[in-house]
Parts: sequence; C-alpha cells; structure tokens
Amino acid sequence: MAGIPEIFNIGRSALFSNQKALQVTSQNIANVSTPGYSRQEAVFSATNPINGQPGQIGTGVEIGEIRRVVDRFVEDQLISGESALGRLQTEEGILRRIESVFSDSQGTGLNRAFNEFFAALNDVSNNPQDHSARVALLEQAEVFVQRLRITDRQFQTIRTDVNKETIAVINEINVIVPKIGELNVQIKQAEFSGQHANDLRDERQLLLNDLAKKIDIKTIEDAFGQTTVFVGSGKTLVEGNVTASLSALADADNDGFVTVLFDPGTGATSDLTSSITDGRLKGLIDIRDQILPGFINTLDRLVGGTINELNQQHRVGFGLDGTTGNNFFGPLNPSASGLTANTGTAVVGVTVSNAAALSLNPYVLSFTGGNYTLSNSTTGASTTGAYADPTTVTFEGLDVAISGAPVAGDQFRVSAHKGSAAAISVTQSDPNKVAAASTAAGVPGDNANALLIAAIQNKAVTALGGNTLQGYYSGLTSDVGARAQTAQRHAEVELTIHAQLFDLRESVSGVSLDEEMTNIIRFQRAYEASARLITLADELYQTVLGMLR
Repeated sequence: MAGIPEIFNIGRSALFSNQKALQVTSQNIANVSTPGYSRQEAVFSATNPINGQPGQIGTGVEIGEIRRVVDRFVEDQLISGESALGRLQTEEGILRRIESVFSDSQGTGLNRAFNEFFAALNDVSNNPQDHSARVALLEQAEVFVQRLRITDRQFQTIRTDVNKETIAVINEINVIVPKIGELNVQIKQAEFSGQHANDLRDERQLLLNDLAKKIDIKTIEDAFGQTTVFVGSGKTLVEGNVTASLSALADADNDGFVTVLFDPGTGATSDLTSSITDGRLKGLIDIRDQILPGFINTLDRLVGGTINELNQQHRVGFGLDGTTGNNFFGPLNPSASGLTANTGTAVVGVTVSNAAALSLNPYVLSFTGGNYTLSNSTTGASTTGAYADPTTVTFEGLDVAISGAPVAGDQFRVSAHKGSAAAISVTQSDPNKVAAASTAAGVPGDNANALLIAAIQNKAVTALGGNTLQGYYSGLTSDVGARAQTAQRHAEVELTIHAQLFDLRESVSGVSLDEEMTNIIRFQRAYEASARLITLADELYQTVLGMLR
C-alpha cells in the first residue's frame, strides 16, 4: 500500500519535469534565428531518496537548473575579435574613399592635370614665341591649380566626416553603457533568488559585443553575475549599475577635432584618446589624426616644392615683354601657430629668407630657461640661442621673427608649406610674362629657361628629400593605394578569424533543429511513460479498493 503513493509521486515528478524540458526545447526552437541567443538545456537530477528495505528507494526526478550553454573563453575571444574587426573595417572603408580621390578613370584626376601642365610647359619651350602656347600654358596651370585645391578639399572633407563619425560613435557608446548597467541589476536580482537569468545574459552579451566593436574593452564577472567593463588603461566604464560616459571635446591644437574624454560622473574628466587601442573608434582616430594628416602634409610638400622650384627658375627668366623677377605661382606663405597650453605673450612670424635652402619639413619652436630652440621635426636638426625681445632666427631658409615675452614650456609649430595645396594660385595672367628666355637679348626665340622649368618635373628636389616632383607624387598615390590594399587584406583575415570564432560559438551555443527534434521525441516519450505511471498507480488503487468491498 505504501508503495502506491510513491509510484504516483514519481510519475507526477517525471511528468512535470519532462513538461518543463519540452518547454525549454520549444524556447530553443522558437529562437533558432534570434541573434545572440544561447541554447538552453534542462538539467535533470534525481530527488532525495528515502530509506527502505533492502536499501534506499528513489523518489523521482526534478529539473535542477535550466542552463545556458556557452563557452566563456569563446565569448571573450569574440569580444576581442569584434574590436579588431571594427577597427580594420573602418580603416578599410575610409582608405578606399581616400584612394578614390586619386582616381583618374574619368580623365579629370590630379595625375592627368599634373602631366598636362608640364606638357604645356614643354610646348612653350618648343615654341617660345608662340602666343597660343603661352595662353594654353596659363589655362592648363589654372586646371592644375584647381585640381590641387579640389584634392585638398576632398582630404579635408573626409577628415571632417571622420570627426563627425567619431562623435557619433561616442554617442552610440553612451547609449549602450547604461543598458549594460541596467541588465547587471536585473541579472543580479534574478540570480540572487536562485534563478538563471539566461535570456538577460544573452541580451547583455549582445550589448558587450556591440560595445567592443566600437571601443576595446575588458570585462570581468563577479559572484552575482554582474559584468564590470573597463576601457583605456583600466578605467571603469560599468560596475554593477554604476556607469561612466565618454564625451567629445574640440581640440584647438588638432584643427578643432575632438578628443575623447572619460567622465566617471564625478565632474573630473580625463583624456582617453591615446589609450584607445582597438575598435571602430580607434580606426577613426588613427585615420583622422595620423593617416590623413600624413597624406595632406605630403600633398602640401609636393605643392610647396612645385611652387618653390618653379618660382625660383621663373624669376631668373625673361618674358616676351622683357620683364624678369616674376613668380609663376603665388609665393609660399609660411606660418607659425602657438599651442593652446602656451601661457606667454610671444608673437611669431615666418618668412622665406632663402628659397633654395628650404627643407619643407615641419618645425617646432620651443622656449626653455630664457633660450629658444628651433628644431626640424623630421631630421632633428636644430638651432638654439638666448632670447632677447625681439629676435629673428634664420634657419634652413626661414626667418622666424619672435617678439613679446614667451614662458618656459611655450611651443609654436612652424611650417613653410602647410596649406600650400589649398592656397596655390597662378599669379601670371599675361602670356607675355611667361619667362621662357634666359636672357633679355634672347627674346623672343630663346627657350633655355622654359626648358629648365619643364625639366623640373623630373629634377631631384632637395626639399623633397632628393625625389623628383613626379616621383614624389607617384610615391603619394602608391602609399595611398598600398595602405588601402593592406587594410583590405587585414580586414579579410580578421573577418575570417571572426567567422571561425562565430562558427565555434554556434557549435557550442547555437540551436540545432535536428538535436531539438530528437529532444522533443525523447521528452515526449518520457512524458507519455510518466502519464502511464500515474494511470498505473490509479489502477493499483482501484484494485486495492475493490479488494476491500
């Protein structure tokens, strides 16, 4: 008699347990296409037995837990992979856009304008007295100048767009971070009460992956299931439900483009820009602050070298009207800009003192202990002296005039060529002033100076490191193309690695319909057998009751 209730209870526990298992399987099937969903598993465990003769007798079964099937190592690898993929895909996309700036597929690119300008110079050298050749030269010079300005403007536009995208990514991060904090609270509340917050954990993991694609992060999980998120050099972005934020601050020393600030919520912010090592944000910052400025500087050096070389040669020649000493292009306009951290009142002006001695490299003018130092940032060459108001420093073809009262630590950026591509212009509008002749007596048939000007295209230019103008331009386009191709290859490799990690994750955590259908049949049969046990217990009761009538 005592055994019949136990049979009934065992059947009941088996019935309910298999019913729950079928419910878990149904949830898996329903979410087979849900991004980030992790397969769940009903874990059966035997209930506590009771003592009996000849030994302990089982009392049934229960669902001990509903487990989220994941491999934490793979999940962590995916987070790292998202950061690398985000950076590389960002770099690839922008570099492809930069590469298109030099595209000459429509016949309107800079390369064609460059070659046609020098071809027009050759035409003048072949027939220096021909008025139409001179007119064509000035027209082609205008085309060349406009193409240079357009190229520079395209570079600047891309850089501005990248800065806007940087701000957008910062805002996207600030949307994600509080959501992770909220999920931390919900997960803690659920798991503190003995539940497994499987769906909440999946939702949080998706947010972490999305966050990692935008900025590199490190995560740890505490005993309550809450994830702490770190960025930069160990700064806490999320801890429990306490979250920090990022902000964008315009930097006057970086052309007004933003730096990334970390705001812990206490009012004291810190610059995070240099400690971001991966993710979309890193790709944007590298393109904006390193790669694009490098291309822009190279273009400005090319233009500066072209202006400097052509003007020097043109000034020594004679036009059809007998004039000499005329520039062909507008002269270089050297500049000096002080850093925002400067506290002194120094004013710095720059002029060209010796065009033949120019290096077309960037310089830094700094002040320490009553002395100035003007140093070439590329070669390291420098000149130092005691400062007395006013002072003019002559160095590598530049006259740097300093006045006012600088303070130790003040710095100025000095350049002879910055902005040359945007500012280049043709100063000559009169074809008769094109200086083709080398002497006044040789006008109009003398072409010696025109030949020297045309030869500048393939002349080794000291200010360009011994490169020719043609070679320097080819180096710029080759560098752009090589960087774009390298970025594409690296992105493809990282995408392959990411796909392999995703496949590995799916092999562990993904839902297999075949496996779930097998589980349905298994749990269904177990459910039917459990129901049969209950029916059997009822029949046994009826038999016993019949015996008592």
